[in-house]
Amino acid sequence: MDNIGNKIGLALSGGGYRAAAYHVGTLRALRYLGLLDKVDVISSVSGGSIVVAYYLLHKDNFRLFLKDFNKKIHIGVMHLAYTNVFLFVSAFIAIGYVFGWAWSLLIIPVFWFLNFKLMPLSIWIRKQYDWHFFHGKTLSDLPDVPRAIINTTDVALASPFKFSKDRAWGFAYRDYRTGTDSFTGVNFPISLAVMASSCVPFAFNPIRMPEKFRKNKVSKLPLLVDGGLYDNQGVHEISEQTSEHYFTKYAIVSNAGNTELDDKKIWNIVKLLIKTSDILMKRIEKLQSRKIMFSSSNVESRFAYLSLTWDATDRLVRSFVWNIAQGLVPAEVYQEHGIEEGEAEAMRKHHQISKGYKSDDLERLMQKVKNSIGWDSLEHLRPNEEEVEIARDVCTGLDGLSKKKIYCLQKFSEWMTIVQVRMYLPNLLN
Repeated sequence: MDNIGNKIGLALSGGGYRAAAYHVGTLRALRYLGLLDKVDVISSVSGGSIVVAYYLLHKDNFRLFLKDFNKKIHIGVMHLAYTNVFLFVSAFIAIGYVFGWAWSLLIIPVFWFLNFKLMPLSIWIRKQYDWHFFHGKTLSDLPDVPRAIINTTDVALASPFKFSKDRAWGFAYRDYRTGTDSFTGVNFPISLAVMASSCVPFAFNPIRMPEKFRKNKVSKLPLLVDGGLYDNQGVHEISEQTSEHYFTKYAIVSNAGNTELDDKKIWNIVKLLIKTSDILMKRIEKLQSRKIMFSSSNVESRFAYLSLTWDATDRLVRSFVWNIAQGLVPAEVYQEHGIEEGEAEAMRKHHQISKGYKSDDLERLMQKVKNSIGWDSLEHLRPNEEEVEIARDVCTGLDGLSKKKIYCLQKFSEWMTIVQVRMYLPNLLN
């Protein structure tokens, strides 16, 4: 919390191992800034959930966490899933070879109706999550502070379903006669919660909430898939003022998404379906970022937003100054950087008239901000163009990452986290 009791939140997006590596850099930067131990709530999705759960289980020894986690994401968790696919394809070929290819075609309708039973990939990945990261730990083993929120999406209701230390809940899954949740997170396996959070449609079978965690018969058992379908940035719960226990005044949003929309490689229906999913998720991301970062009506929260798709240049500072001109940065923030109210008002008036302002004014104010955040002192941390390209080219998946990719992702996020937090949340650092 800050010095007057306002909560600090951290949202970690999805993106498989790319996101897991990227968010480690964010955690490292927050520790450098002295903020990591002040975070009250961490909300995560998919790859973000992997790193959150592992970090919280080892938060008392951060250096060991860094060393071990980077070793672990160098190794993938898809081996059993690939073995399952290999055995299925081998069986298909064997049937065709022994009984004739006409007989092997019968497996197609069987596969259509029994796909998730013949290739229960989520089960195998969940087992490897447990062996590789969590070793039988449950949500009850997580610390009370910071509070973890592991986000999934409920298929039937198209709404979020969430896990924390002692809760498993969603808007529709409450007994309104007693005001209690219909499910519990007590002793819920971390590996299963993380699997549900990272259960990508088109690839893995959905997770049905186990009966043993139902507290009453009011609600049916939810069917859970990747939390990114509803909120791939994990920011929903900590940014909603109606979220009594989890709303945060200050939030750092670490977005490891690298989706660039185009019309290339759309060869068939499957490719188009995947592209359609990307469009929907990108639209949600844009709507959220506009609401939390670029809405003058959002006066209850303060956000620092860092995205893998943004440039690692002083364009970040230029955008900050433009946001002041458009009235999107609170006075308490820009005044921390030595920009006086008269300067801000002059910029706003000039912006209304000409939709911009003189370049010399822009450069002067940018220099003020740069001096305030120690821009030049961070030059050694800033990734070069090659490192940025390597980081952005990492695919979404759960295969092991090379040391070079891990290094580039973490360097990118560490630098950007420091810059954005110093610009947009300076009062937390005083």
